[in-house]
Amino acid sequence: MTVLTIPPRALAQARAAAEKLARQPVPPSPSAWRGWFDGSATPNPGRLGIGALLLGPAGERIEISRRAGEGTSGDAEYLALVALLEAALEAGARELAAYGDSQVVVQDVLMTGVPGAKGLEEHRVRAVALMARLDRVALRWLPRHRNGAADALSQRAIGG
Repeated sequence: MTVLTIPPRALAQARAAAEKLARQPVPPSPSAWRGWFDGSATPNPGRLGIGALLLGPAGERIEISRRAGEGTSGDAEYLALVALLEAALEAGARELAAYGDSQVVVQDVLMTGVPGAKGLEEHRVRAVALMARLDRVALRWLPRHRNGAADALSQRAIGG
């Protein structure tokens, strides 16, 4: 097995580029779907709940609130993103602006050319593969207080 070693400077540059992209505004598009995702682990690690809200350009509204097994908060956040992406594809979305309050997940997905966050690699591969099936995806970070609907859905999933 080959171990890929990334120089610390290259890793820092990739992280800085991902952080900058994660905070850029998404240009509005009349055909784009918008989605918010959040995951909860109670305790951490513990029971996982995921929540997502997907809004379509013609007024469509899809809510996701379900348990997702056991794991860490990072697992929950990634599973919520995956559920959002799957719902967008199932609904026929071609463009998606997705928002989450997990800096770890958003930056991890946006960092290219470097290994993913330790222990979350499989989730990253799955999320990136789903994103590739859409014509255009903008993944962005937003503060927790602006992600209330997705947070409420993830909390409801675990009875919180």
